[in-house]
Amino acid sequence: MNEFGWNVMTLGKIFASAALSVAMGTTAMAGTITGSASYRERIALPPEAVLDVRLVDISRQDVAATVLSSKRYAMTGVPTEFSLEYDDALIDERFSYAVQASVYVGDRLLFTSDTVHPVLTRGQGDTAEVVMVKAGREMGTGLENTHWKVTQLSGKAIISERVPEIQFAEGGAFGAKGGCNSFRGEARVTNSKIAFPDNMAGTLMACPPPLDKLEKDFLTALTQVSGYVRNGEVLALTNDAGVAVMRLMLMP
Repeated sequence: MNEFGWNVMTLGKIFASAALSVAMGTTAMAGTITGSASYRERIALPPEAVLDVRLVDISRQDVAATVLSSKRYAMTGVPTEFSLEYDDALIDERFSYAVQASVYVGDRLLFTSDTVHPVLTRGQGDTAEVVMVKAGREMGTGLENTHWKVTQLSGKAIISERVPEIQFAEGGAFGAKGGCNSFRGEARVTNSKIAFPDNMAGTLMACPPPLDKLEKDFLTALTQVSGYVRNGEVLALTNDAGVAVMRLMLMP
């Protein structure tokens, strides 16, 4: 027992407990995403410009993305490399994640990412090369000349090596991919309304399980669609009641 009333055994327990806490805190943040952020405009940034990088959960297309990790860097050059740590325990293989980036001077937004940069799940890796656009550029609200991949059908996340896709051209023309087959046709698109044709031209390849069910569910969902809501890089195809029967993510 020393003059402060501590004996060697008590001190040993305290140090051991502290070491365990540090170790647990260190292993909690087990994942790292690396990459770079840049913009195409030839604009010099003020010295106080800050790059804000975020890892977000984009599984819910009708709500704001949930931020899982974020980090800020001095934006001293273009591109600026980043390293973003995250907690592995927060990652669910059924969900979709992406990296977002923005440049601020104080509270003023100068540049921001306007396309999806997916990472971690659904075959994606742990790197991202983010190209930002000048703030104030209007993000799209229409469907022409866009390419989408389906992330949810009837409220259930799609877990598959192949996911359905829809690509829109001008005048309502579209091409679609199911589990195995490709389809094309012309949809009626007016304002926020859309209707896909009952009969579409397509290939007739046999689909093995579980892709056969995925393709069937995708085609069934298309027959229920009567409207759409686009919010930048996310899209919901809705039924007559306004319920999303399909959710999609914009492809680069």
